Amino acid sequence: MNSENTVRRGFRPEIQGLRAVAVLLVIAYHLYPNRVPGGYVGVDVFFVLSGFLITSHLFREADSTSHLSLVRFWGRRIRRLLPASLLVLAVSLVLTWVWVPQSMWEQTLRQIGASALYVENWALAAEAVDYSAIGNEPTLVQHYWSLSVEEQFYLVWPLLVVAALLLVRRRGVALRPVLTGVFGAVVLASFVYSVVITSHDTARAYFVTPTRAWEFGVGALVGLLGASADPWLRTREPLRVLLGWAGLAAVVWAGFALSDATAFPGWIAAVPVLGTAAVIVAGTSTAAGAVSRPLSWRPATFVGDISYAMYLWHWPLIVVLPFITGVDLRTRDKVGIFLATLVVSWACTRWVEDPVRTNRALADVPWRAYALGAAGMVVVVASAGALHADLNRDVAAAQAASDRVVEKALAGDTPCIGPSTLDPENRADCGPVGGEGDPIQDPAAVVEQNDVLAFPGCMSMPTVVAVHTCDLGTTDDPKRTIAVAGDSHSTHWFPAFDRIGRERGWRVRTFTRSGCPLTDATAVRKDWPEHRYELCRDGNEDIERQILADPEIDTVFVSADSSTYQWEQGPDTDFADPATDGFHAVWQRLTDAGKQVVVIHDVPETKDSKNSPNCVAANPGDPEACASPRDRAVVPDAEADAVATAGPGVRLIKLTDQFCDDELCYAVIGRVIVYRDFAHVSEEYSTLMAPYLSRAFDAVDEPLG
Repeated sequence: MNSENTVRRGFRPEIQGLRAVAVLLVIAYHLYPNRVPGGYVGVDVFFVLSGFLITSHLFREADSTSHLSLVRFWGRRIRRLLPASLLVLAVSLVLTWVWVPQSMWEQTLRQIGASALYVENWALAAEAVDYSAIGNEPTLVQHYWSLSVEEQFYLVWPLLVVAALLLVRRRGVALRPVLTGVFGAVVLASFVYSVVITSHDTARAYFVTPTRAWEFGVGALVGLLGASADPWLRTREPLRVLLGWAGLAAVVWAGFALSDATAFPGWIAAVPVLGTAAVIVAGTSTAAGAVSRPLSWRPATFVGDISYAMYLWHWPLIVVLPFITGVDLRTRDKVGIFLATLVVSWACTRWVEDPVRTNRALADVPWRAYALGAAGMVVVVASAGALHADLNRDVAAAQAASDRVVEKALAGDTPCIGPSTLDPENRADCGPVGGEGDPIQDPAAVVEQNDVLAFPGCMSMPTVVAVHTCDLGTTDDPKRTIAVAGDSHSTHWFPAFDRIGRERGWRVRTFTRSGCPLTDATAVRKDWPEHRYELCRDGNEDIERQILADPEIDTVFVSADSSTYQWEQGPDTDFADPATDGFHAVWQRLTDAGKQVVVIHDVPETKDSKNSPNCVAANPGDPEACASPRDRAVVPDAEADAVATAGPGVRLIKLTDQFCDDELCYAVIGRVIVYRDFAHVSEEYSTLMAPYLSRAFDAVDEPLG
């Protein structure tokens, strides 16, 4: 988030002040997201500044010498950026080991490794489109995504300059117009791509490098062409003043007017980007009202000088402090974080960044800088890998132990394990709903179930074409065949259905797709691209076709996370109410074929839709801290509501009383962690729910055949 401090004729103090504005916007957004909801645009300011400063530096060297030393350029970047970056990653590893619950280690360690290798933006882009990562919480190093984008820029941008130099030598043309054409093409292509992908897949678009390249390119064009505007602007000082203030106002406006609901970057990113460009073009002015004057004040330039370190340090402090104090950030915590960020960042700049950046031994022999950077990266990645290996051993041992407890509970040997704790006949004997003692599972093992599903390959993901099916329960000469269809909230019942199928001699055929309820309506989710809805529609048609073609299936169980969706018309539909009529249409075709439909009411959600195992891990000995009031946890369920107006052959099962008492819905019941995120049932709790699901089904079972 920082670059050379000199450009063209010397030091530009207003640029340091603009850096201060950028980093303060980002920090304010992270501390007060409701008050500065668009403060993330500070990152875009940094991108433009980097494009301007680096391109200006590269052009001066290439134009004056007809040569560009890539080795020295990248060596300078290593000396400037890696020492502080790797130090913060190392400290984040220690903070993770000491304070962060083990349930978050898997995600955190993976991202620390990605950040050390400067591919964190691509790791987060993958998580953004990974349905299993929907319950993930921010890690200590999530902010490294923007540093990764910058490092990728520093890797590729000088190569474009080298390519332009080769063209100049062959054609005998001037370098400036060639580079202007090259970077202009980058800006155009990247901006168009950003607008298109943001409108279709906002979550991924935010992180990937091609959607941000045009921001660097705008800075580059200002660096190449801005000098020619200086003489003209110097004779029109009022215009220079107006341009500077208009640019700063655009940046600040974006910081307060945009929000997480804004489709970003897209076209709207042009506001802070062009605003930054305007401030740069306005330049340093001696006019009393020029924006460069306040931006050049010493407090502003001081913050700008340490802005890179401030960006690095503030976020780990924000994430880790609640784990230390046991409460969400309070006003005094936020003030303390900001002050600590200032002090630590000044010290980091003074004793880490500057000494390494100006070290002559590293500057004169570039391979030493490369060796230093590589060694630091190896140490961080290896340390993260060692912690990860320890975590895997702990998780495997804990999982084996919890499996044994679950089997004993199902055999009736331990009646106060899991949902049986809420049975009226057991309540007096079982004590607290959460149980006596620690949960039988390791929270880290439960979180891992989001990545390693109980029955891998049995659920289709929303990004693939094929519909994956499996047979659970009894597969050889079954007494009965039932089907399970719907989205991932059908899938989390697989362990229960597998247990029922093995005990009763039933075959359970699965037809599920995450994010895709079995309906003729379109279930719309925020940030999902249009092609996913097409995959859902095609998948639902295939699922229905397979179920109707199988005469052995007499019952179809369906469930959905229907409170998550907005319901719209499907292709060629004209429903009075898509939320219910879309389900009715599918159910009618199934019942007309002689198959009964059983809807499982959606499960309650945990506290504030936060990751439940992480909450349990952060509150040892106090599982009720993660419980939610029943009236908030029991979410609206459009699919379950549709049963009341459905035709014959459609029935409802509701198991809420195995998750909640009259007042609370629990994250831990009978020493069993209920959810693997905030709304998907854990493998252990699903298995223990088998008797309850079985009895509830018996009460409504009336096969149409």
